[in-house]
Amino acid sequence: MFGDTRIFAIKYDFTKNPFNEKGLLAESWGKFELWVNGKELCKFSRNNQDTTYEWNLIHLVEWLSENLPTILTDEEFPLPVQGKTSIELLASSLEFDSDNDDEFDEWFSTKQDWEFKHSWFSSRGGSYLSEVYFRKIGNQVEISWNNEGVYSEEISFPYSTGLEYVPIHVFESVLKDYIHDFLQTLGLKTECNDEYVKFSEQVLKVK
Repeated sequence: MFGDTRIFAIKYDFTKNPFNEKGLLAESWGKFELWVNGKELCKFSRNNQDTTYEWNLIHLVEWLSENLPTILTDEEFPLPVQGKTSIELLASSLEFDSDNDDEFDEWFSTKQDWEFKHSWFSSRGGSYLSEVYFRKIGNQVEISWNNEGVYSEEISFPYSTGLEYVPIHVFESVLKDYIHDFLQTLGLKTECNDEYVKFSEQVLKVK
């Protein structure tokens, strides 16, 4: 566990891979929890059975390490729309329309690029990952999420939508501690040394 569940925390544990996967991807299989002000955002219910998020965690670590510098940077939302949160800004962006195909494509390409850098959802790899957005607001990080209608009716989240704020120094410290521990622990157990060295160098370079 890294951090305090009452404020911001990450908990993970490597578990046995249930699939016939190979390489570092297979070895990164594990459970993951994201706690924000007492709420665990990645837990979901499938057919009324509570489930802890479990997948190839290398996807999350890769996304977090690559995009953390952007999340920690002050930047305006790149499109001229109104909204107080990431969810509201993205919803407003969808109202755009144009008869000019190039203008239309550029608008939604800009929106999508911002989404990729501020939400790990694109790195879910087929899993039931909560759709969470991270955005720096002053000395805090806005954490917002919306899982209504994202998956089939058999999948539900106890916290389907929401908005919380976390002090930026806490957010940064917890994520960096998690990434460092993940790399260290994976390195001790892996049999794919060449693949591990390449991955760790990639992660540490962007950190």
